[in-house]
Amino acid sequence: MDISTFEKFLRDDLVKWLLDLKESVVTDFFTFNGAEELILIPLIFLLGRIFNKKITPKIQTAVDGRFPQIVRESLFVKTAIKQTWLLFTVLLFKLSVYVLFAKEYRPGLLIVAGSLTAAWVIIKIASSLVMNQFWARFISAAAWTMAALNVFGVLGKTVAFLDTVGFVYNQKNLSILVLFKGIILLIALVQVASFVNKITQSKIEQSKTLSPSLQVLLSKGSKLGLMTLAVYLGLKGIGVDFTGLTIFSGAVGVGVGFGLQKVISNLVCGVILLLERSIKPGDIIEVGNARGKIKSLNARFISMETFDKKEYLIPNDSLITGQVINWTYGDNSVRLRIPFGVAYSSDVHEAMKASVEAARTVTGVLKTPAPVCRMTGYGASSVDFELRIWINDPEKGTGRVKSDTMLAIWDSFKEKGIEFPFPQQDIYIKNLPPMTEES
Repeated sequence: MDISTFEKFLRDDLVKWLLDLKESVVTDFFTFNGAEELILIPLIFLLGRIFNKKITPKIQTAVDGRFPQIVRESLFVKTAIKQTWLLFTVLLFKLSVYVLFAKEYRPGLLIVAGSLTAAWVIIKIASSLVMNQFWARFISAAAWTMAALNVFGVLGKTVAFLDTVGFVYNQKNLSILVLFKGIILLIALVQVASFVNKITQSKIEQSKTLSPSLQVLLSKGSKLGLMTLAVYLGLKGIGVDFTGLTIFSGAVGVGVGFGLQKVISNLVCGVILLLERSIKPGDIIEVGNARGKIKSLNARFISMETFDKKEYLIPNDSLITGQVINWTYGDNSVRLRIPFGVAYSSDVHEAMKASVEAARTVTGVLKTPAPVCRMTGYGASSVDFELRIWINDPEKGTGRVKSDTMLAIWDSFKEKGIEFPFPQQDIYIKNLPPMTEES
């Protein structure tokens, strides 16, 4: 829009609307009946607040007693209950307008206040369906502004003005009105995509035929695909030609190549991990000195929680290029090694037998494969053994089973008289000086 068109709008349309509004205010409101309306408006809102204090808690109690939790906790229901008093206020406005019309008076101020209040209630309840809080507030403000312009009778002129302000892109006129419509369309498409993605993820997670890693891959892929489709359709709706973005996308590709190598590497490695299924949620892995359970697989990293509730965020490329011990890759059975020693004076055959019998009494130790004991060497003060046991629930930790097994061995050895070793040293003194009478 050129300068002359904008000046014409300011000089003719906007000024005329302001003059009409001034005349309407002077004619309708600065009168005895207008004064009555000015008194009625705060009184009606006061009655609405009284209604909110007396009746709204009873409505909340009725909803809590008749509807399931998922309905009670939904943002839509909470917002509707919270705005009940404004609905009552709108009803009072309509009743007041009806009474004044019966007295052959057109209450302009009450009509405006009632219309704006009704628009606010409807928009507030409808915007609660939008999941993102920022976009919900944006939509509420934009919709209420349009409703206010419509009430004052300048919506058409405003829309016409916004349609003339803009710029030309790829031989297409992109006005403020077109961009605004495009933003609304994009928000709507993104919300629909989020809703569909939530349903899709729920179905994928409930599937018993898909492995955990495949579930994660399908969930991430569906979210990315739906969001990409929503953005593409939204930009296409305002007339954006993607063929004109070729040079820009090439520059972005070069930037990604130089500046985001590590990020892209982690993204690709995340896809590889999901496709190979070498690591999946619920596995017990060991990376370096850290061992724990995988909580989630993300696009850039995995979340591993140790048994003392520390959470490690490990980049995906570290799992591809580094050494990772997966305790539950094939199955959940894990062998634990428990070293111990007995004194040289003890019966080693009885010690081996007693340790195996003690392990069989421990909860969590598998009967098959059975516990076995092996002699591993002759130490300086003991005969060394290693008890080998199997468990099938490493996700619960291994410390408890080891502790219970060692305690069972202790009790068994005490009962059978098998001695645990302790360091012994013999001291030999050479060239002892001769004893004298004084010593």
